[in-house]
Amino acid sequence: MLATHIDPDSADCATFDLPLSRADIGDFLGLTIETVSRQMTKLRKLGIITVENNRHVTVPDLDRLNTAAGND
Repeated sequence: MLATHIDPDSADCATFDLPLSRADIGDFLGLTIETVSRQMTKLRKLGIITVENNRHVTVPDLDRLNTAAGND
């Protein structure tokens, strides 16, 4: 189960532990592990997400993530 925490003081921030490997994500979405890795790296470099220990993800600004995903 994916546990998500949204900080009540900052409803724009979310943190969660990603239970899937990049290979699992790729299999689920029909993508290669390379594509998943490139997109995760791109999101990290843009500061849209931070990843700790390869599993703990923080999204400091959910609106920014939605914009990057084309969900304006």
